[in-house]
Amino acid sequence: MTHAELARMAKENLRTFAQSLVPADALRKVIAAHEIVFALFPDSSPRGWDLHIIKGKSLVVGATDEALAKISTTAVPCADLTEALAMEQALGDGRPH
Repeated sequence: MTHAELARMAKENLRTFAQSLVPADALRKVIAAHEIVFALFPDSSPRGWDLHIIKGKSLVVGATDEALAKISTTAVPCADLTEALAMEQALGDGRPH
């Protein structure tokens, strides 16, 4: 998964959320539908954004590119790392089971 692909996914998901009558429900559905979810948020790097894995960290660690290509992955936009961490706690790897 390239950074350009993640940025494209985040942009597409943002469009989906904006068109939804209940954006929070649309966000929950997108996260639930994928095994790995990246949060993308603005930063001061040359790329202009950074990322944080909010769901699927255990799947990413030590996985080969070939294995990762077979796992459903998406990206969602966030305002900042704080929001990404909150999403991880509420909807991702940090949520109570």
